[in-house]
Amino acid sequence: MSHVVYRLLPADYGRYRDHLLTLDADSRYLRFGCHMKDEIINSLCDGFSTNYTQHKIFVIEDADLNVIAAAHISTVDDPIEIALSVLKAHQQQGMGSTLMRRCIEWCQNRGIEHGSMVCLASNTAVRKLAKRHGVLIVEDGEALAEIKIPVLNSVSVFNETVDTGLSHLDHMSKLQMKFANTLANILHFK
Repeated sequence: MSHVVYRLLPADYGRYRDHLLTLDADSRYLRFGCHMKDEIINSLCDGFSTNYTQHKIFVIEDADLNVIAAAHISTVDDPIEIALSVLKAHQQQGMGSTLMRRCIEWCQNRGIEHGSMVCLASNTAVRKLAKRHGVLIVEDGEALAEIKIPVLNSVSVFNETVDTGLSHLDHMSKLQMKFANTLANILHFK
C-alpha cells in the first residue's frame, strides 16, 4: 500500500505534538528510547516550533487530517537524527518504510551524507526497516543506527518534486473534504 507523506509547515507543528502525546506507552518508549512524560514531550515540541529551521517533520495523515505516523529530522547536531513514530493501530502497514524513504530522499537532496537514529534492540520492526533501507546498526548497549545517505542525483530530485506535489494535492483534498463535511453538518442541523 502506498502512503502519501506530507511535510508539516512550522505553524502546524502542534499536530506533531498531538501525535506524540497520542502514542501509547510502548510506542513512546520505542520512539524516544525511554519512557517519556507528557511534560517532556511538550517541552521538546516547544523547541521544535521556536527553532523550526533545524527540525523537519513529515507525516502521514488519515482522512480527518490526524497525524497517524510521523518522521522527525533534526539537523541540530552532526550527524542529523531521524526519528519515526506510528500510532499502534496503524503499525505494520508500511508507513515507517515510506517515512524512512522520504527522510533519506530529503537528506540526499540537501547534500547530507550521514544520519543516525535510535534503534533499540527490542524494536524488531525498526531493525527490519533499517536493514531494508541499508542502515548500519552499531551495537553498543542499546543500538544506534548509522545512516549513509546516497549522493544527490537527478532521480532523487525528481522523486522529491513529485512526492511534494502529490502530498500537497492529497492534503488539500482532505482539507476540502473536511470543510465540506463540516458545512454539510451545519446546514443539515439548521
